[in-house]
Amino acid sequence: MEAKSLLLTLFLVLAAASALPATTPGDIDEQALERDEDFIDELPNQPDSPGFRQYSGYVQVEPVYNRRYFYYFVEAEGGQPTSRPLILYIGTHEREIVGSPLLAAFQEVGPYTVDMDGQTLLSNPFSWNKLANLLFAEGPAGMGFSSSNNDQDVFRTFQFAFIAELYHFIAQWMKKFPEHKNNDVYIAGIGDIGAYGPALATYILYENSKPASTPINIRGIMMGNPGMDIDQEFLARIEAGYRMNTLSEELYREYKSVCTDVKTIDYMACWGPLGKAESVRFAIDNNNNYGKICPGVDPESVSINNFMSVVYSCYDQSVAGYINIPFVQATLHTERHSWGPTLWAPTAVLQEESVIPIEMTIKNMSFTVSSEWRPWFDRTAQVAGFTESYAEGLTYATVRGAGQKAMADQPERTFVMIKSFLANSSLPSSQYV
Repeated sequence: MEAKSLLLTLFLVLAAASALPATTPGDIDEQALERDEDFIDELPNQPDSPGFRQYSGYVQVEPVYNRRYFYYFVEAEGGQPTSRPLILYIGTHEREIVGSPLLAAFQEVGPYTVDMDGQTLLSNPFSWNKLANLLFAEGPAGMGFSSSNNDQDVFRTFQFAFIAELYHFIAQWMKKFPEHKNNDVYIAGIGDIGAYGPALATYILYENSKPASTPINIRGIMMGNPGMDIDQEFLARIEAGYRMNTLSEELYREYKSVCTDVKTIDYMACWGPLGKAESVRFAIDNNNNYGKICPGVDPESVSINNFMSVVYSCYDQSVAGYINIPFVQATLHTERHSWGPTLWAPTAVLQEESVIPIEMTIKNMSFTVSSEWRPWFDRTAQVAGFTESYAEGLTYATVRGAGQKAMADQPERTFVMIKSFLANSSLPSSQYV
């Protein structure tokens, strides 16, 4: 994250698509009944009656132990949701924990954000449901409200099983909501999406190729700050901190003397300068070098052991406070009565180093540049970031003034970015340059 504390990097990958076959009338009646049970009339303390419908509930992804993923679905605003794209937003991670997508739903991209009081919802003028249907999937079992009859499942969160379960989730969800079977589907997320996003898209295309399958119209992947090349990103940690003036010249030279080549790297030797860098940066928000501290922090209550949670985590805590209100949980049709946004997950990709996307990762793919590096603009004359596109269907873009949670840091700019991506158009240039 240190490498891009000011610039969110987004990979936008286009994929092939196909249509789904029709469902029988009998199935539709049963599915409609299940869907109606998940309908949310109105969330507690939401600001007004929305011009869209909301649903939440469970989808079974594994029958033996009855593993169930919790979901929150928001229809596209403005009518005709069945003809609008569907964005599947999956969880992310921070260090060795997986983060619930409900944090993004109620903090960044959903129609409402939770106020600092942890009880009130505010309208989000840059909600992605102004552009598409939003489906937030809590998985694997043990994250948030998702559950299993086998308590040991929480310790079995391995990549391949998670990918298969995500596929079963979207396939089973479409049986519950067959009116969305022909929607274009996009996968979205941040952080660990760099591993799970391409893997899930590939798995969907593989299942689509089977003669007896019911294909899913997978169109692309939107990946924010994705971890994709752990070794390359490991080497970039101090390089990025040095360029952003958070580390000294002496520490940078020590790093360069022992951490230079991904092919010959001595990881144990590299931990020396990396450890020093972490101790220097302990008071800086990992999500954003220039992130705002929580309002009303009492300096007397802060110590080195609780610094991050007290100074920077209030926004996540506000979301948790709202979701843990019993009446809110009843409205969301939850089976569990204690919600936490994180889950310990013993997988190889969930390492602190895997959350720093860098341009070198793309260069190593040897893609062909189709549109050279240039600035892109928001709705003003202000440079919103920089972008480069590749003939293989990938667009790389940055967002100025944003950290890991770019949708919260720069909601209007990321809204413009996603709008362009869904329209399969280039990011805006400017009439001024």
